[in-house]
Amino acid sequence: MAAALLGAMTLHAGFMFDDYVWLGIWDRVPQPAPLANTPFDVYRTATGVAEHTHRMSESGIFPWWVEPTVKLAFFRPLSSALFGLDHALFGRDSVGYHAHSLLWYVGLVMLAGLLFRRVLPAAVAALAMFLFAINGSHAAVLGWLSYRALMVSTLFGVLGFWLHLEWRERQRKGALVGSLVAFALGLASAETMLILIPYVIAYEAFAGPGKAADKLKGLLPLGVLLAGYFALYKSLGYGAAGQDTHVDPLGAPGAWVSAMISRVPAAIAGLTLSAPSDYIMDASYVPVFTLIGAAGLAFFALLVWGVWPRLEGDERRTLKWMLTGSFVATFLASSALAGTRTLLVPSLGLAVGLAMVLRAAWRGRARSFRAGAVLAGAAVMFLLHVVAAPYVWWQTVNVYTQMDAMMNRAQARYGEALDVKALPNQRVVVLNAPSGVIGIYSSVQWWSLGKTLPKAWWVLSYAMEPQQVTRTGPNSLELSLPKGHLLTTIEERVYRGSRYPLAVGDTFDVKGMKVRVEDVDAEGPKRVSFTFDVPLEDPSLKFVEWKNKKVLPWTPPALNAAPVVVDAHTFQ
Repeated sequence: MAAALLGAMTLHAGFMFDDYVWLGIWDRVPQPAPLANTPFDVYRTATGVAEHTHRMSESGIFPWWVEPTVKLAFFRPLSSALFGLDHALFGRDSVGYHAHSLLWYVGLVMLAGLLFRRVLPAAVAALAMFLFAINGSHAAVLGWLSYRALMVSTLFGVLGFWLHLEWRERQRKGALVGSLVAFALGLASAETMLILIPYVIAYEAFAGPGKAADKLKGLLPLGVLLAGYFALYKSLGYGAAGQDTHVDPLGAPGAWVSAMISRVPAAIAGLTLSAPSDYIMDASYVPVFTLIGAAGLAFFALLVWGVWPRLEGDERRTLKWMLTGSFVATFLASSALAGTRTLLVPSLGLAVGLAMVLRAAWRGRARSFRAGAVLAGAAVMFLLHVVAAPYVWWQTVNVYTQMDAMMNRAQARYGEALDVKALPNQRVVVLNAPSGVIGIYSSVQWWSLGKTLPKAWWVLSYAMEPQQVTRTGPNSLELSLPKGHLLTTIEERVYRGSRYPLAVGDTFDVKGMKVRVEDVDAEGPKRVSFTFDVPLEDPSLKFVEWKNKKVLPWTPPALNAAPVVVDAHTFQ
């Protein structure tokens, strides 16, 4: 009931940025360049093939600075097919899509409750199920349609884990087959199923029946399934590389460790204290969330230590493997873009640990100073995870609704500035963008809505600081940042990771526009030149700038004129 009531807030969240990709794919809208995405493979965005990347940058789907080997391709055929089902039933009515997602979330909560009841006393299991259902971080997953894949994958993973327990503890061979089928469906939905594996391993280590050899045998069927999955995954060209949002621990172990130093403490802060870990997408917040994460971990560990004497032997054993699984899962989950959306699987173990703390703290209240301190700490956790939960859900959905409205306003602004009759013979050159997401997704949404396409849609900069534009020739200009740098935000590093820095003299040719990096310091590029194949006044070039929350035509200055400033400010 709690899951349905809170989840109902998301019904009017609308579509988010990357939702427009699969909407355009399923609508079979003519593409500005051959996309990697297909109806049953909508999560394959960047292939890592240089020729394909170059064609995408020529049209402006990818920016000029894209790393040729960038890859963002995820094996999610079942989740892709579910979007096809939505499309057939609801067209572009987002409410129907969100209602469908809500059914999956309610199902996930019910299966989590079934798993909890399998390993916990009834009262603790019910409390853990309730805590999992209202967990504020889940709103970020449920409210963003493209993240439904995470819920579907987790649902099948939890079902597979429950059947694994049935097989191991009750020797039901049919349950083994069922668990492997469920795990396979989870893997076909999203990579999120892999984040559940630490729970299975921790269970076998701390609570699995039999000796060590029996525990290893218990993991063997799943190991064989995973080996086949990884072989298929790699052979079909899936994976992530060349960017900073999704880091492959096997393909780039050094970069993964470096990313975990900042991401995991923020994730722990979100898990333990409901802190809004999405803030670390702005690197300036990383030190703060590192401290919050350390404090949250210490605080929760002290609470567990405080109630430990009051737990039964079976409860202690369950808590060991649940919290171990949650902790390791936090690392795996943080391989993806940092934020509350990564906490779905780790929150399973957290729900169990918090339920045990709350129950034991209440039962042992006022019996000693230690018990009183634990009760006070548990009260803080109750406020953060229960009392504040509805507000967190509301706030998350409100942010999503505002983002949807923001993108729609951006479409309106471009519609006011562009002449759709002239567009087929023009290349749109956007000097600046008021935010990275508008820089990335405005052209995508324009295409997805079936609007008239230009020959290309080039965004020269996502930097939010004021920028100077200097005309350097009949068909060339320079863009410089007196303050700030290019390629420092997470939106820019979706296409080129920090491991692929630009140097002075680096050039890019996107068929009609040549780009050269002119000045770089330790933090990134500061000045870039752009040379076009026609004079800047040629009608085939449509220059626009963001200014005062509007898209305005931009007239190139005369040769040798003083630099002009373009400043998007913040667009809301």
